[in-house]
Amino acid sequence: MTPTLQQPTTPEATATATPSRLVLATDLSPRCDRALDRARQLAEQWRAQLIAVHAIEPADTGHWTSGALPTDPEGSALPGLDALRVRRRLGEASDGIEVLVATGECEVVVSGVARARDAGLVVTGVARDELLGRRTLGRSVAALVHEARLPLLIVRDRPRGAYLRVVVASDFSDGSAAPLVTAAAWFPTSRLALLHAYDPPFAGMTADRATYEEEYRAVAAKEADAFLATTPLTRDRLEVVLEPGSAPAVLTAHVEARDIDLVVIGSGEKGFLHRLLAGSTDTSILAEVPCDILVVPKGPAPEADA
Repeated sequence: MTPTLQQPTTPEATATATPSRLVLATDLSPRCDRALDRARQLAEQWRAQLIAVHAIEPADTGHWTSGALPTDPEGSALPGLDALRVRRRLGEASDGIEVLVATGECEVVVSGVARARDAGLVVTGVARDELLGRRTLGRSVAALVHEARLPLLIVRDRPRGAYLRVVVASDFSDGSAAPLVTAAAWFPTSRLALLHAYDPPFAGMTADRATYEEEYRAVAAKEADAFLATTPLTRDRLEVVLEPGSAPAVLTAHVEARDIDLVVIGSGEKGFLHRLLAGSTDTSILAEVPCDILVVPKGPAPEADA
């Protein structure tokens, strides 16, 4: 089911082109193989340039050379032996990929390269529900999403081809049209659904709970109509899913029931990003949602190179 676009009614609903450059953040471990495969698939699908970035953190420089090669304050790429070693570890998968190596914190290096090269998407991987092997998700994700102001794709599954079933989770708040518009533009042939979880207040205290929840659902439906009116999407080509309950629980159940390939959330969506960033990995949304996650900054849809 291909979403149909109509003229947007607000500036933030302007459709975004597919990225012409992708940045893959890799630590060269097997956990990043799935992210590499997905990045290559998207680069081929979008005919985009793929740049693999490896950050040598200060404590790790001894693993590579006898001394850290100098970089400028912007985190310039290190030439020579380090890039060759990265290519050797990536193997044949590095064919056609530009490889950059720099010293510094991962999120700083990756964000700097992405901005300097006008990338439209950063791709990274997850292993044991940890982003790039970190025990705490917040620092890397927050820096890549908020500082770089770029969409971040967190790859969990082994790619089985293009994304076929995509769900955009939204709270209908201001600025949250960007994730939906981005998903529709980047994956025009995918089955696209808009998911909104609503939690009727005081539902357990009413005498006729079923009627009360139905009335609240009608309110949610009106909110969905008003939200979609701010986007260039027509409802007849977009499935709208309204379910009662907490946002993470509703999202997880929907992903499992529909065999969703990709979840798209806004960087300011209530409940979702907080669960992505906060707490231990056992309680993070990465431990609950069994598919890839694309985090899109809220506000005007990010511009990408034509």
